[in-house]
Amino acid sequence: MNVAAGAANAKVLLPPAKSPAVVEASNQVVVVVHESRERVADRVGRQYTEARRWVEAAVQARDRALETGAMGVAAARAVGNETLDRAGTVRAKVASGIAERARRLRGGKAGDEVGGEG
Repeated sequence: MNVAAGAANAKVLLPPAKSPAVVEASNQVVVVVHESRERVADRVGRQYTEARRWVEAAVQARDRALETGAMGVAAARAVGNETLDRAGTVRAKVASGIAERARRLRGGKAGDEVGGEG
């Protein structure tokens, strides 16, 4: 368009009737092209911003998932340790109960050792 407008301006002296129309058309095209570029740049900018928001949201979701997973592992470990402690306590109580029954069946007292009379 700039070339056509330049040629029209150069020929202003020869056929002056067409030169203003070419220059006006060139100006209109330049305005439309400029507006179109602004719109495209604005859309691209919005798309970039939206993409950045999506990336930030994905990173936050990943971080929350990792934190939640870590808390779940810690909770599972705590429950597992507590369960082991309880199992050990129950095992000790069961073993003590079995030993006490064995003593009673043999006729001993709770404080006597099995086979300790002498």
